[in-house]
Amino acid sequence: MNTVYFATGNKDKLLISQTICAKFNIKVEQVVVKIDEIQGENSVLIAQDKARRAYEGSSKPIVISDDSWEIIALNGFPGAYMKSINEWFKPQDFIRLMSNIEDRRIILHQFLVFYDGNIMKIFKNKIHGKITNQPRGENIQTPSMTVTELEFDNGKTMAEVFELGEKVVAKRYLTHRDVWHKFSEWYCNQNKI
Repeated sequence: MNTVYFATGNKDKLLISQTICAKFNIKVEQVVVKIDEIQGENSVLIAQDKARRAYEGSSKPIVISDDSWEIIALNGFPGAYMKSINEWFKPQDFIRLMSNIEDRRIILHQFLVFYDGNIMKIFKNKIHGKITNQPRGENIQTPSMTVTELEFDNGKTMAEVFELGEKVVAKRYLTHRDVWHKFSEWYCNQNKI
């Protein structure tokens, strides 16, 4: 079994990566690296910089993930700033922000970057969803999860899905296309797994 190193402190992202990669006979090992992320509107440049810094901090071929959120009615807000928004906002702040808006559609842009000091490969994926009218579920790590329904979750918020436990979350990621599937297929092809 080949091993990839994933720079994340997020247990949910680690579970997703391990679940999908195991299907491809790839072991994911967590690496915790302190990274001061650059800010800006260009999600690809942010992810590439994050990968370089994670590689420098770990000295290992590394994978990073970064998400960008696009609220259609708000001209793409918050974009690459969702991490900061989740630190500033409570679930009710999202609800107030969307209170008089009918179009509640969102797009989650997922980015994975593999970097080994020479090769930098970027993987992208889009997941559609919407902002709910009320928070549902408990998730103190990321308030947006209590107000976000993704297209494949049968009307449940992300928080409600994660409350169902690791087995349900694992099944969820095995049954829909995620950016980790794209990475795993490429990685297997590169390493002839």
